[in-house]
Amino acid sequence: MTITSLPGRERSDALEGGVIAHYITRPDDPHLLRFYAAYDAAFILPDEKEDLDGFRACLALNEGEAYERLSALYGPYREMAILLTEGANGPVLGAANFIAFAGDGTDPTVSLSYIFVDANQRRRGLFGLLMHLVREEAREAFAWPEGEIPTPLIFIEINNPVKMSPEDYALDSQHAGLDQVDRLKIWERRGARLVGMEYRQPPLSNDQGSEDELLLGVLGSGGAESLPACRMLAHMRRFFGVTVLKGRDPASSPVAAAQLEVLEAACQRGDHISLTGFDAVFAAAAQVSRDRS
Repeated sequence: MTITSLPGRERSDALEGGVIAHYITRPDDPHLLRFYAAYDAAFILPDEKEDLDGFRACLALNEGEAYERLSALYGPYREMAILLTEGANGPVLGAANFIAFAGDGTDPTVSLSYIFVDANQRRRGLFGLLMHLVREEAREAFAWPEGEIPTPLIFIEINNPVKMSPEDYALDSQHAGLDQVDRLKIWERRGARLVGMEYRQPPLSNDQGSEDELLLGVLGSGGAESLPACRMLAHMRRFFGVTVLKGRDPASSPVAAAQLEVLEAACQRGDHISLTGFDAVFAAAAQVSRDRS
């Protein structure tokens, strides 16, 4: 099955209610600076954040020699940011950043790195709109063979309220105006499941540390109780190799290499990775003393 990535291009679409969606796939896109300013204001924990150069580096991997090298290793992919504004030049309403992987054509996946809605624009359905656009763009980023286009699994990183330090918990909750447990409930209502593996985000740059206060979730599993370890391995190789490490070999990162080694062994055994609900996390979080004022 031959699948190719379609060329990225500057594009903005007018949506209902005067909302404009700007699709950013290149490091020189003029909307990238507006996206980054809004993103930088929305996220506050330093080890979870990309800097502007990091976003530019990721988007630069969409084309040229870098894309040829990495797509030969990981298959076709597309890194993208979607920026929503009120009218063409109005205030930013929200945004998302993700990478779509076509896989072998039967196992497409998405890693949704960041998604946010401006605190003053909530309850307008913008979060659902962004999720819809992510799914659509992940499917339309590639030239698929004739027939039905597969719907990708969408992997998400979520703050783990049990592991977060009291300082990070309070700082992030206050900044977002949303408690960490309430964030999990938003994903639960959207059908997310938690992936039953110990997850650590490798350092996003040489100046940052790894992040172990995160849960790994997935949407689109269709109620399945598990995923094949081989499918998880394929996705995590792509995600670490392209988005997190910006094209560097995952073997060069001890945090990435250790997780891939565990998945490789599970894949060789023919294991499955469990998918669970959020009840256990909610119960554990309720036992942790927090200042939620």
